[in-house]
Formats: sequence, structure tokens, C-alpha cells
Amino acid sequence: MENAVLHKTAQYYAKWALANFFVLALAGALLRYLQLFSLPINYQFLLHAHSHFAFSAWMFLVIMLLFYKALSPSLTKDFQFQFKGLFALTILISYGMLVSFFFTGYQTLSIVLSALFVFATYWGSALILKSGFFKANRHIANILLIGALICLLLSSLGPYVLAYFRAKGFENSAQQNAIYFYLHFQLNGFMQLASIGFLLRAYWRNVRNTTRLKFWMWLLVVSTFPLYAMFLLWHVPSVWMYLLTGVAALLHLAAWLVILFKFIRECETPTFLIGMALIAITLQLVFQCLVALPQLGAWAFASRNLIIGYVHLLTLGSLTPIFLDLMSKASLIKTSAILNRLLMATVIAYLGLLFVPVCLASFGIYIPNLGLLLFTTNLILPVLALVYLLQNIKYKQTQNIKLNLFID
Repeated sequence: MENAVLHKTAQYYAKWALANFFVLALAGALLRYLQLFSLPINYQFLLHAHSHFAFSAWMFLVIMLLFYKALSPSLTKDFQFQFKGLFALTILISYGMLVSFFFTGYQTLSIVLSALFVFATYWGSALILKSGFFKANRHIANILLIGALICLLLSSLGPYVLAYFRAKGFENSAQQNAIYFYLHFQLNGFMQLASIGFLLRAYWRNVRNTTRLKFWMWLLVVSTFPLYAMFLLWHVPSVWMYLLTGVAALLHLAAWLVILFKFIRECETPTFLIGMALIAITLQLVFQCLVALPQLGAWAFASRNLIIGYVHLLTLGSLTPIFLDLMSKASLIKTSAILNRLLMATVIAYLGLLFVPVCLASFGIYIPNLGLLLFTTNLILPVLALVYLLQNIKYKQTQNIKLNLFID
């Protein structure tokens, strides 16, 4: 009975996550609309609202749900209550930031709510550590989850440094680097490492904890830290910075490829969503290596669409399909093969419209009405997100047959 209650709680907040995904997709489509047509809406305010909501209401919430799901069989009532409080607080703060950033941008309320979200991440990290998650579960992919939590805590330095820089009147480039610090350790650190970690725990059930594999797991984590240099190239395009980026990117890619090939050989056949996510992660890491080449790096940072494409290759190409697949595999939500394929087809089309025209433009080939094509493609995403939400509103898995999905 206790496990059934825990599972029901996880399902409830998974539905909230899908609702947030729909709101996020809607905001993204509105951003594309504002690049074409005029509305009495501040674009920068909406952009800040969109990004903060994405980090808190979709990605952070789902990752915490996966930790909760993995811990469910052993959670005491006190920890259950605290996790529920964390989920509710995260949702409340997320919608507060969505509204405050939308109407006021970076003003007092938005800053206060952003600070509260940082403290919510501390709370979530403390709950995971205090619950004994890493002592009770010895899967080798826990190395990536440990690295993810380290990156989550480290990312919080970004807002603190940004506040200090603004108070002292530092130049805009210094403030921008503080923002990139936060983005890197959230996206490439916490979110990507956590998603890969849970993916491996779910599909790589009989992996052996060999010393060699542990080395590559730790290398994937450790190489994430110097990879921050990639986000400094726009401001400090020195030879040493490019060299540091190149070494970090190559080590990151090498570690991933070793883990990936071993995973493919030994794991159960991954689903369509997981297969697409594995391709997206590989392409993203190859892109990071290419950016380390000075000419390509300068070209990439000069193109807004390439930067947006890189971010969405991570968020839409890998994180979103992994989240949907793992929540489905854990019986928190239900998906359908047709809907999953429509989603990934839309994502591929959208990413193609971000990357390919930039490459063609270097050869003097330009795609007419590109902005309209991007908006039209983007508009499909909230429709699909709404379908995911509607088909799960009344979904209930009464027999909790997959409760131990992430447990060894």
C-alpha cells in the first residue's frame, strides 16, 4: 500500500511536468512569432521567462522525480513529505518566475524567485544525499549522478557572481560570462549527466563495475569542468583558450563514445526515443570539438541560429526524449509510438532549419522565408506537448509493477 501511494505521488507530479512542457513549448513558439510579427510583448522578458521556466519546471522537476522514483521503496514518511514539498515549491517558484520575468524582466521579484529556486536545488541535493541514495544503489552510472549533483551545486555560483558583478558595475562581458557559467553547469553538467545516468541505470541492468569503465565514467564527468572554456571563446579567443576547449571536448567525446559502444553491445535494445537521444548527444559532443577549431569557433559564435541550435540539440534532441522515455518506462506517464515519432520528426526538422541554412549561407545559398519556416515548425511542438498532456490527465497505473525500475 505504501509503495502504491508513493507511485501515485510520482504520477501526479509527472502530469505537472507534462503541463509545464506544454507551457514551455507555447512560450517557445511565441518567441518565434515575435521575431516575425509585432505584439505588445517584451521579447527579452519572454526569453528570460522561457529559459528560467525550462530549467526549473521541466528539467529540474523531472530529474528530481526520477530520483524520487528510484528512492521510493526505501523512503521514510519524513522524506516522502519533504520530496512532496520540494515538488510543490518548484512548481510554485517556476510559475512565479514565468509571470514575473514576462511582465518585469530582471526586477526585484524575479531576482528573489530565482534565488529561491537556487535554494530549492540545494534542498533537492540535500534530500538525495541524506536519503542514502548512493549507498543503497551501487550501479556504476551513479558516478554520473554524483557528477550531476556537483555540477548543480557549482552552477549556483553563477547567479551569486552575476549579482556581485552588477552591484560593482563590472562590464557586460564579465556579467555574460557569469551567465554562461550557470548555463554550462546546468545544461552540460547537471542535466545531461543526470539524464545519461538514469538512462544507463534503466537500460544497462547487468553492467559490471570494472575499473576501466569507472575511469571513462569519471572522465565524462571531470572533462565537463574545463569544457566551460568553450563558453569563454566569444570573449577570450586566445590560443590557450582554444587549446583548453579542444582538449576538454575531445576527452568528453572519447569518454562518451567508449561508454556508448559498450552500452550498445551489452544493454537491452533501447527504444526509439532513447536511440534518437543517443544520436543527439553524439552530434552535440562532435559539435563541441568543431567549435574548438578557431575559424569554426568564430563562425559558430557569430551565428545566433547555431547557438540556439546547439542549446536545442541538447534540450529537445536528448533531454526531452530521455525524460519522456524514462517516465513512460517507470509507468509515470504513457506515450505512443506515433506521438513519439511525430515529436522527434518535428525536432529534427526544427534543428535542421537552425543548422543547415547557416551552413548553406557560407556557400552563398539562402533559404527564403526561413523565419516563417522556423515559426511554423516550432508551432507543432506545443500541439504535440498538449497531446502528451491530454492523454495522461486520467492515466493511472494501479499495479505498481515498475516501481523498482532504477534499483539494482
